[in-house]
Amino acid sequence: HTSYCITSQSKRFYVVVVTVLAGCRLCLNIKNRKQRIMKQRQSYSSSRIIRLLLLSIISSSPHLCFGITRSNTKAEIDLGTTLVAIEYEDGIIVGADTRTSVGGSYVSNRYADKIYPVFDNVVLCRSGSAADTQYLANQINIEFRSRMYRYGGVETKPDPKQVAHYLRYLMMKGEMKASLICAGYDPKTKESSIYCINPNGSIMKENGGYAVSGSGSTYILGHLDNTYNNTTATLREEEDAINYVVNTVRLAIERDGSSGGFVRIHKISSTDNHVVSAVYPKHHQTTTTTPKTTTTTQRQHDLKGFAPPSRKH
Repeated sequence: HTSYCITSQSKRFYVVVVTVLAGCRLCLNIKNRKQRIMKQRQSYSSSRIIRLLLLSIISSSPHLCFGITRSNTKAEIDLGTTLVAIEYEDGIIVGADTRTSVGGSYVSNRYADKIYPVFDNVVLCRSGSAADTQYLANQINIEFRSRMYRYGGVETKPDPKQVAHYLRYLMMKGEMKASLICAGYDPKTKESSIYCINPNGSIMKENGGYAVSGSGSTYILGHLDNTYNNTTATLREEEDAINYVVNTVRLAIERDGSSGGFVRIHKISSTDNHVVSAVYPKHHQTTTTTPKTTTTTQRQHDLKGFAPPSRKH
């Protein structure tokens, strides 16, 4: 009986010892598993952070990693167009060509409308990136029409100064590639005004009575400086002002490879405050020229002394 009691007690002790050891081992396994999970999480988070850092570095400065240069960093803006705006006695006449080119070599549109009427008293002349200038024109229209509906009627129409400053804000906010002319008539002050918005964000009010923009402007600035002040007295009638703008734009078209097509005209009048659009030359005006016939004697006379022969026959 005594030996049986000892045996049963030893069995119970062994059972308790085995249970305790199994519990300790289970706890140890759970602890080790938690440590492994924490290490995996730490390694995952660190690797993810490293990947995000690498992606941000590559996206912000690709030229450091792959030698890629951004197209909008100190790049020359292609202003392939000709815009002219002049003041005359009754308002403002603006004119533009109708050619849209890609890189100055491929003509993508021959009948583009580069003059956008914001309201019946303000127009926007666009040169630069076609996508950027179209976006600016749409945003201007949406913004000022919503202001008119919110704050009350026709009296809240914008003047050219307000439109020009909001355009400058949009250009600097979105880094737009554009050079714009904002022209119009302010019914409150009874004055016409022309504003130029340059690609660098500066605004200039043209007090000289005219403004030009685009790649063709370099060919006609001297012409305007020389002739506008002399013809101011004659630019009282609308037809005279239109003819002056048409001839000026045509001079640029003849020399500038990025300007071409027709001459589109908009008039902002101080008397009736509406925009009249016309295209010059008109479609029904066709001119036919007969080729000149030159004789051999006349051709020799024209070339006399220009390129003398190197040897005598």
